Amino acid sequence: MAGDGEQLKIDREFRTLFGSALLAFLSFGVFRAVYANFAGQELGIGPGQFGLLEGFRELPGLLTILLAVATGRFPEHRLYVGCTALMAAGIWLYAGMTAFSGVVVATLVMSVGFHLWFIVQEAIVLKEAGPAARGTRLGQLNSAQALALVAGTALVWLLGARLPVRAFFPIAGLAGLAGAALALRLKPVSGGADPNRFVLKRQYLSYYVFNLVEGARRHMVLTFATFALVRIYGTPVHVMAGLMLVHSVMAIYTRPYIGRLVDRLGDLRALRLKFGLVTLVFLGYALVRNAWVAYGLFVLDNVLVGFAIAISTHAARIVPRQELRHTLAAGSTVNHIFGVAIPVFGGVLWEWFGPVVPFLMGAAVVALGAAYAWWLEAGRRLPDRPVAGPRPAGSSAAAPAEPYFPSRT
Repeated sequence: MAGDGEQLKIDREFRTLFGSALLAFLSFGVFRAVYANFAGQELGIGPGQFGLLEGFRELPGLLTILLAVATGRFPEHRLYVGCTALMAAGIWLYAGMTAFSGVVVATLVMSVGFHLWFIVQEAIVLKEAGPAARGTRLGQLNSAQALALVAGTALVWLLGARLPVRAFFPIAGLAGLAGAALALRLKPVSGGADPNRFVLKRQYLSYYVFNLVEGARRHMVLTFATFALVRIYGTPVHVMAGLMLVHSVMAIYTRPYIGRLVDRLGDLRALRLKFGLVTLVFLGYALVRNAWVAYGLFVLDNVLVGFAIAISTHAARIVPRQELRHTLAAGSTVNHIFGVAIPVFGGVLWEWFGPVVPFLMGAAVVALGAAYAWWLEAGRRLPDRPVAGPRPAGSSAAAPAEPYFPSRT
């Protein structure tokens, strides 16, 4: 009976995190579906300003390592609540902004909450899932987030022709605040506390490199793939929402399988596969000028996003649990080095040379990422088993603690 009670507690905690993530990503899904049209059509922002705005949006990601140290004394389950609420408030602020400077303010508020929220969520799952189930659990959580994106983008797709773009920001903000309220039910994470200091070590270089490459891929898509669909092909808001709906529906079904595939292949093989395919996607954006091909590349790339799970499981394999949250934050900072540079630099390249050069630049970077994963795997330069962190006080080294979210077979 005690075991049944413990399992019920585990299931209840995961359902709480699952539900909170659903609401938070419903908020983000509505925001993402209208953001490009709000900036490019409602405010008339050009490619240079759009790239600059994306740079501001990614600035808190660049500073995540500092934000993690500043919030290091807060327990993860409470920090998760605060980050969710801050992200929702920032999204709501967009509704009242009419000038570029006001959009920058809303962007910074939303972005601080979002980047910390994402790190804390991953830290909770990676710390408490079993070593053989980390990819699976992250895949399940990503599937829930994709389900929320479906609901958010479907809402915009259905109402986009009836409601003004600005009306969707308060709707999104309310959903995010509901997710923060639900997260108040989360219990403290088991195990030792994270150090309240910087964690940036040479031993974790491979994790930083993969984050750098993924940052290039992600921000090329967020900034220039969506912008290309709007500016080059004149894609209206309801079609953009429809594309996001399609890839989100696919993600609901593919993310759990991708998570299990990452656990089966291992992080390095999964990353080699991911970056190799993304190289082909970027070459397609650069060399093909057909709207339907561009739509297909957009959907395919967003399916491949699921393999980013392998970067997180790579961190859990080489980093002790007591340093995990701060290492994830350092990885986010490294990721966003390109997140700040690529939108600004790529926007200038677009204005000077057109859209081909930025996408060729992105293809070259992710191809190097695939080669690096192959080099690490071929040389067996990393440990083949998870790095064990210290046990909580009073626990036995011979009897590992029950995982928070154990994988069921």
